[in-house]
Amino acid sequence: MKWLLRLWLLAMGLVFLLGLLLMGLVLFVISMFTWALTGRRPNILVTLDRYKLWRKKAQPWAQKSRHSDGEIIDAEVKVVKETQPPLPSNSSKGTGPS
Repeated sequence: MKWLLRLWLLAMGLVFLLGLLLMGLVLFVISMFTWALTGRRPNILVTLDRYKLWRKKAQPWAQKSRHSDGEIIDAEVKVVKETQPPLPSNSSKGTGPS
């Protein structure tokens, strides 16, 4: 009896998947048909082209690093000494508003 339920769920899943694929194909054909009739590109293509153009014009600091993975960049180490004593902690009695 369990195998019958599993078979039924598998069939329903396949019907759902095929329905989604068919709906996507129909929308794609309608989109291409309207593109051919009106001459206007579909909105998704316009959006993707604008995104590509935006990526090309991105600031240099936003682009990927040009360093190779094996390159080592040296940095100089500098010791910083404290010039002022540390501030007192908040646990001292009688200070601050209550």
